[in-house]
Amino acid sequence: MDEVRILQKHYNTLIKQGFDNLPYESGGFLGGKEGTILAILPTFNKDWDVNKDVFALHDADMQRAHSFFQKHNCEYFGVYHTHPEGIAYPSEQDINTGQKYHFIISYKNKDQPEFKVFEIINRVPKNLPLLVIPNEGFSSKELKGKKKNGQEEVRTSEKEGLENRIWNIIDDKPNIYEKKPPKDELDNSQFSTFA
Repeated sequence: MDEVRILQKHYNTLIKQGFDNLPYESGGFLGGKEGTILAILPTFNKDWDVNKDVFALHDADMQRAHSFFQKHNCEYFGVYHTHPEGIAYPSEQDINTGQKYHFIISYKNKDQPEFKVFEIINRVPKNLPLLVIPNEGFSSKELKGKKKNGQEEVRTSEKEGLENRIWNIIDDKPNIYEKKPPKDELDNSQFSTFA
């Protein structure tokens, strides 16, 4: 990719997610086509209780993201995450994750968050232009629950909980993440940690 384009509604959603989760890092996954971000998949920060300055993911999160984008005919672009107090630039820890692209939103200046995209070439971040484009001309498939007795169904699974968090962002409602204890060491999960 020589440049990255993002729909205005997706840009607004990502900025709002970051604000809603300050002072903690937050993030998720981005996908699309031909350099245009067309799909976002927020995810729970696995290091939430331990360190507010880190965004951590399981390998299973990455696998779910790849499946999600494939199901929706989108290419996986990478992980986005926030730097609540830092600059929009990949840390050494970010680079160590092995992701080709890094999408970082800085809230160092809360009045004007900074969203930057980097391609990592031989461990060196190269800043790519990010263009916010109008929503017109693009259609989107919204993820909503089924109606039951005229009311939206209450969802409890992890996937459904994620859909609820996405809708809370879109509908301008706060997102309160459930705090969960770390999984025991026997599950053999691998973490990717972004800082």
